[in-house]
Amino acid sequence: MRQIQAEAFELEQTPATKEETHYPLFCSVRLTYAICAFLAMIMHLCMRNIFNFTILCMVKPEAEVNVKVSGNESAKFVYTTINNSSSTENLGNIPWTRQEEFAIQATFYYGYLVTLPFAGRLADRFGGKLFFIHSVTIQAVLFMLIPIFAHISYIGTSAIRLLQGLVSGFGNPALYQLFSTWAHRTERSTLVAFAYGGYSVGTLIAFPLSALLCRYNWELVFYTVGIVALVFGISCHWLVYNTLEEHPRLSEPERAYLKSTNDEKSMSKNIPWTHILKSAPVYAFILTHTLHSYGLIVFALMLPRFLKEALGFTLSETGIYASTPFLGGIIAKIIIFPACRYIEKKPNYKPTLYGKIFYVLCNIFTIKFLIVVMLLNANQRMLINLCILFVGIFSDMAFSGGYWPSLLHLTPSYAGLLSGIANAFSTIDGFISPIIISAIAVQGTKSEWNYVMFTLIIAYLLAAMVFGALGSSETRSWNNIRADEDA
Repeated sequence: MRQIQAEAFELEQTPATKEETHYPLFCSVRLTYAICAFLAMIMHLCMRNIFNFTILCMVKPEAEVNVKVSGNESAKFVYTTINNSSSTENLGNIPWTRQEEFAIQATFYYGYLVTLPFAGRLADRFGGKLFFIHSVTIQAVLFMLIPIFAHISYIGTSAIRLLQGLVSGFGNPALYQLFSTWAHRTERSTLVAFAYGGYSVGTLIAFPLSALLCRYNWELVFYTVGIVALVFGISCHWLVYNTLEEHPRLSEPERAYLKSTNDEKSMSKNIPWTHILKSAPVYAFILTHTLHSYGLIVFALMLPRFLKEALGFTLSETGIYASTPFLGGIIAKIIIFPACRYIEKKPNYKPTLYGKIFYVLCNIFTIKFLIVVMLLNANQRMLINLCILFVGIFSDMAFSGGYWPSLLHLTPSYAGLLSGIANAFSTIDGFISPIIISAIAVQGTKSEWNYVMFTLIIAYLLAAMVFGALGSSETRSWNNIRADEDA
């Protein structure tokens, strides 16, 4: 197979276009890394988001009922729903209050915020391989400790989630940075979109898997996912490499194909902070990511609770329907993957113009479906789920095909650093959103959750305005600046 690829590569070369020849993606090391990145995203998202559903199975039903009951009818509806569904499905024995549940869901993001800002720079400077691998393996071990600590101490469990966030923070920037080595400039949007499809698949798997295993014992959720993640992380030692020179299975034709892209990267150990801090597109990318991630985090953290409290789904139903927006994300990837590949190869391709138009249009459709969710009442459960599916589709299309790949074009040399900073700011959403939602959705009624949906609309609208006005995918002049030129 490798010999056939090499022959095909040589046949494609002509003296006029030798430096821009194409090497097939099929059976390439580029595709191997993209698949590893895709699976790593699944592992990360499962270990991050499974807790948000499993906590509904872990906690004693009485702990929630005592907090929610009041004299009005909406509270009685919530009480009845929880009492009826939990009595047969919820075998939880952890005595946490509703406030403690919201608080512990945010602790992961406190740790995540700490490591993200410098994780990207470490990946840029020392290579992303070890950070990529051990962000999965160490996190898997911590994840399997959660059931043990949950029975012992609420504070101990919170500490484990905090440590899990600290370790996880090294993964995303490293994964992103490695694409600057293992994706040609004409394939970056396509391969990044594919890899980040693991975000949707991971959460799509997480909630139904949790619902299934919780029927037997909620502790099985943590042990099952933890073991799979640990095995995957260890196997990546022989699949993921930092540089072209390190990879033992990289063919010479593919090495030549990737070398032109790798030559775009600066070898300077100094960061051109002056230029970065003066760059409007950098600020646009970070702010857009922060605003857009608010919607992603709210759905990942709180959708199971919304379905259970406001719409009255049982735990089994919640496990299925909480995956709806992430199913939408997979559908989006199926659309985006071939579309990006086709558009990027057009001779008149303009990444900035395409990215802006695509992102703004997708966000407009996302907002429209959120408005419909607000207008529907709690009895129209299937229509609400259908709208949430379309929110997932258009939100993920905006992310994968709009602004997120733009950074790899904007500055390949500092993609890890700036993606880490952007993820650090977006992590603020992770510990602010539970505070906001616990203050708004006190009793968990549909009318209260409508205000939560309104905060999503504001976030998506502002993100579209920022990226539409200031976003860019044009490579900056300071991407290859020498250390002594930064002033």
